[in-house]
Amino acid sequence: MHTKTFRFREIPLRMQLLLLSFTFGALLSTSAMAQSTIVPAGLPPVVLDKILVSGEQPGPGMWKVSNGKNVLWIIGTQTPVPQKMTWRAKGLEAIVAQSQQILTEPSIKVSIKQIGYFTALTMLPAALQLRKNPDGAMLKDIVPADIHARWLVLRDKYIDSYNINDEEKNIERWRPMFAAYELYKKAISQSGLTSSSPVWPVIREAAGKHNVKITEVRFEPTINNPRAALKELQASRLADIDCFAKTIERIETDLITMRIRANAWAMGDINAIRKLPFADQRAACEAAIRDASFIKTLGAQNLPAQIEATWLNAAEAALKNDAVALAVLPMVQLVSPDGYLAKLRARGYAVEEPE
Repeated sequence: MHTKTFRFREIPLRMQLLLLSFTFGALLSTSAMAQSTIVPAGLPPVVLDKILVSGEQPGPGMWKVSNGKNVLWIIGTQTPVPQKMTWRAKGLEAIVAQSQQILTEPSIKVSIKQIGYFTALTMLPAALQLRKNPDGAMLKDIVPADIHARWLVLRDKYIDSYNINDEEKNIERWRPMFAAYELYKKAISQSGLTSSSPVWPVIREAAGKHNVKITEVRFEPTINNPRAALKELQASRLADIDCFAKTIERIETDLITMRIRANAWAMGDINAIRKLPFADQRAACEAAIRDASFIKTLGAQNLPAQIEATWLNAAEAALKNDAVALAVLPMVQLVSPDGYLAKLRARGYAVEEPE
């Protein structure tokens, strides 16, 4: 019998907050912010109004991973990207037509089977409060005064939908991590960038045209004591001040670099991407969730490693069983020395980079 599954990107924000306590959802959200925070020495100076590319762009070429005659092609995605671009990779149509399957980026799922449909519904009212600080605390009560002062400058510049007199819209009552992510989304949008990937609509259209299966690569953790974990999270604060501070720093200093990286990805300039190192902002935000006590109550341990293992296992299965397959991964996993591609290379697979 088919088991209904909650999927993080397919449900509204309020239900996403419920899934946060089950699926490490905040870790996935903050992954979009895992880019560089420094413009490296040696790059030419860039003015603030640097023009973003628009129209149809090729993006980077595809990486080729081989196991004998079997081939896994990998497309690298980037976030954010220019709002006004469309993506059309050279040779994509032909590769999709030959492929036996297409692997998605790895993610997490929690099925109704694990916690029960009615149990999930009864927990929803409590989950609606997860975005807010416990005990009615305000951001000014939690974060250092100097950081809060910088936050207010950026909040007033980028966020026009908050309302300190509206209990639901008052972002000053949000946990620092959620407030930081809302600020990040608004800032990149006003900078001509978007976190919405232009890649998947094109791939899904080609897959449908050629009747190619899309394999969702998802790790499903074993969930223990979800009700107790939710109650614990409601009553406790996350150690997310570092995540909040680094997000503010990035928005203050790195919007230019994000635009450079977005242009480089759109035009397929991998060398430029490599010159813009990835920083550890994501690590700070991930740690706020990973090290929280409610995670132990939930029974979900070392999720990043398990997600990685899930994708690598799917990739190796494709390399073993499929003459041709296609996969999609974030660029960081392709260019980082400890990324997923490096792990495949270390396991003995031949890797060819795009020209």
